[in-house]
Amino acid sequence: MKLKLCCALVLLSSTVIAADPRMPEQMLRGKNSQYQDGFRDGFREAVRMMNGGGHGNNGNKNREIRISRATYGASRGSCDFTQRLARSANGRTAYEFKAGNQWCGDPADGRKKTAKIEYFCRGDLKKIEVREGRSETLRCR
Repeated sequence: MKLKLCCALVLLSSTVIAADPRMPEQMLRGKNSQYQDGFRDGFREAVRMMNGGGHGNNGNKNREIRISRATYGASRGSCDFTQRLARSANGRTAYEFKAGNQWCGDPADGRKKTAKIEYFCRGDLKKIEVREGRSETLRCR
């Protein structure tokens, strides 16, 4: 019964998970630790598969970057460049990223901007922030 319920939840929420793959902690409240561990493992696997993770452990497949979200800007304006960064970085084990207006224009003219990037590596969500003009290497090893 639990397996059927879990599968139904994954199917019903697939568009929500693809857009925002954060762990739905409210679904774990009041559950025993064995249930919580199983739910987390299943959730991570579902996100990995929806992000093109394929089947099983395919050597480098587990070490590939999968961009989840990327925004650039300041408090008074920002833009989303998730798809553009994903086309460049997804599938690599490392990607040299430089924050700047080249990703989506200048969303906050005259203000210091920051790129905020969330990506998956080996099923774990990683988050980085890179100030305008600076570089950072996204790694998945």
